[in-house]
Amino acid sequence: MKKIIIILIFTATFFQLKAAWILIPIDDSQTDHLKAYGITYWTLQNEVESWWLLNYRGGSFLTFFATEI
Repeated sequence: MKKIIIILIFTATFFQLKAAWILIPIDDSQTDHLKAYGITYWTLQNEVESWWLLNYRGGSFLTFFATEI
């Protein structure tokens, strides 16, 4: 059991997990909806694929992760 834990800790320290997607919500937690539309518009202008999730959290946007965002 100790070997498995050591292997998991070893791999966790050397492999960094990153998000592949960014969810931009447009629900009650979002106070400035224009920012969400602006970010999505900017990603589309820069040819980053984005989706409009009409029936999820008030019509949220989903876009690929990019360091520029």
